[in-house]
Amino acid sequence: MYKGLGNEEPKFSFSIRSYQPGDKQAVRGLCCDTGYFGRPIDIIFQDREWFADLNTGYYLRYEPDLCFVAEANKQLIGYVLGCGHHLKYTFLFYTIIAPPLFVKAFVKCLFRIYDSKSRDYIRKLVLKGSQERPKKPRQAAHFHINIKQGFRQKGVGKALVQALFKNLLKRGINNVYGELFHVENLRNESFYTSHGAQIFDKKPTTIFGPELGRVYMMSVLIKLNEVRDTWKL
Repeated sequence: MYKGLGNEEPKFSFSIRSYQPGDKQAVRGLCCDTGYFGRPIDIIFQDREWFADLNTGYYLRYEPDLCFVAEANKQLIGYVLGCGHHLKYTFLFYTIIAPPLFVKAFVKCLFRIYDSKSRDYIRKLVLKGSQERPKKPRQAAHFHINIKQGFRQKGVGKALVQALFKNLLKRGINNVYGELFHVENLRNESFYTSHGAQIFDKKPTTIFGPELGRVYMMSVLIKLNEVRDTWKL
C-alpha cells in the first residue's frame, strides 16, 4: 500500500499490482478517457474501441507480465504498460496489430461512418503520424502510462513506473524510453529531466489541431542504472 506524497490529501492511499486479464476493459477504458492530453479521446475521435486497440493491444496481448495497475477503493486509477522487446514490438505492431485497424478506419472514413472530426484525426495520423514522430533509442524497452483524472500528482505514476523499472532491471534491461506530448508554455522540460530522464528527440506535431497551441512529441530516455537512487529501485 502506498501513501499519497507531497501536498495531496493525507488519507489518500493506493496499491500497485500486476495486471490481470480481468483488468482489460478498465485499462482500455482509461486509455480512452485520458487519450486527449488527459481528457477523453471522444473530443477529437469517436471510435474508442479502435483507439484502445491501437494503444493497448500489443502490451495486453503479448507482454502482459510487464503491465501494472494502480487501485484505490477497488477502482482502477492508473496503469503502466511495458515492452521489453523493442524488435518484437516493432514487428508485431506493424504486421499484426496496425494493418487491420487502419483498413477498418479507411472503410469507415470512406463510407462516412466516422464523423468529420474523426476522419480528420485518421487523415492526420496516416499522413503525418510517422513524419512527426520523434526518433526512438535503439534496443531499449519502452512504456505507456496513464492516470485517471483526479488522481494525478499524488505519487501514482511514480509508483507504477517504479514497479515496471524494478522488473526491467531484474531482466537485465537498463535502457527504457517513453513517448509523450509536450505543450509549449504549459510545462517546462526540466520537469522530465529533473527525474533522471534525457530528452532523446523532440518534434512538433499537428495531429491534434491548433487548439492547444504548439505541441511537441518527445521521446525521453531513462538509464535505469543511473537513476536507481532517484527512483529507489
